[in-house]
Order: sequence, then C-alpha cells, then structure tokens
Amino acid sequence: MEPEVAIRVATPADAAGLAELKLMMSPSATPLADWERALFAHDLVSWIAVDPDSRVCLVAEVDDRLVGMAWLVVFSRAPNIGALRRLTGDVQSVFVRREFRGRGIAGRLVDGLLDAARARDIGRVSVSSNDAGAPVYRRAGFEEAPLLLEWRAEADGSR
Repeated sequence: MEPEVAIRVATPADAAGLAELKLMMSPSATPLADWERALFAHDLVSWIAVDPDSRVCLVAEVDDRLVGMAWLVVFSRAPNIGALRRLTGDVQSVFVRREFRGRGIAGRLVDGLLDAARARDIGRVSVSSNDAGAPVYRRAGFEEAPLLLEWRAEADGSR
C-alpha cells in the first residue's frame, strides 16, 4: 500500500524542503555549500512574505517529507471600466520528485492552485509547460493559446 499524499499550503517551516525541490528541478552547475542552501531557503520565504496575497505555494507531503510543489503567482492587471480589480495568475515551478511521479500528485497540485485562483476571482491563469507536463495542464482544463507572444531579453543585453 502506497503512503498517503497530503496536499497543503506551504508554511515558512517548509523553506528547506522547498529549496531542495527547487534545486532538484533546476540544479546548480556546481555543488552548493550548506550555507548557500540555507540562504536560498531564506530567500524563498522572504519572497513569499513580501506580498503573500500574490503568491500561493502548495506542497505535496508524504510521511513529513516534501515530495512536490507548485506555485501560483498572482498579478494585478490594468483596470477596465466596470472592472477595477482584474487579476491574472501564472502557474510556476510544478515539480514532483522522480520516485513519486505517475501517482497524480502534479495534477492534484495544479487543481489546488486552480481552486486558489477561483477563490481569488482570478479570470485567467497561464502556464509555460514542457512536453512532459503538458498533459497535466490539459487535464486541468488549460488550452493552447496560439496568440500568446513572448519577448525575452538576450543574455548579453544586445539584439
């Protein structure tokens, strides 16, 4: 029997576990010292604390160990007549430890973020996905947006 997976809102006590997951998702080119990991964990908590209403972080937990995470970043949009408060959300950093994949955890995390978006009356949520993650988002109701355009600054700042 597989252990139960709990999905919940992250707390400051999850900082080290979140930092570990983020580093697993996007590994550093060089090994990090313990102090660098601790500083990164602190930075994550500080980032959330700056504007907690615009950041939702959900975690998946098994036996008191974080096995997954998902983030919703909320942005205020320019007001329209009759709609002064317009919000949009962006799903970011959805990640599940390799040994826990294939159990529906990522889908549960994304569904939880969409519940949080509905609770905040967010009219639109976007996500940038890779091929492996796209089915999770499609099952949650995301659709292709062919007119979405993106500008990226080049690494050296020139064009």
